[in-house]
Amino acid sequence: MSELFLFTLNAILIYLLSDRLVRLIEKRRGEVLKQRQVIFFVIFLSLALVSFRLLRILLDTPG
Repeated sequence: MSELFLFTLNAILIYLLSDRLVRLIEKRRGEVLKQRQVIFFVIFLSLALVSFRLLRILLDTPG
């Protein structure tokens, strides 16, 4: 049960961090990105793959 909570909390944090990073990129560029959803998805997917793998290693979960 605690693993489910950790993975859910991790997903929420990844979502918020991805959104913040996209907004930061837009602010630095001074314009809204044309392919905002694609960039968000790439950032989200990258963070998800890395963080979920780290959680599996730390929790010693098979897979």
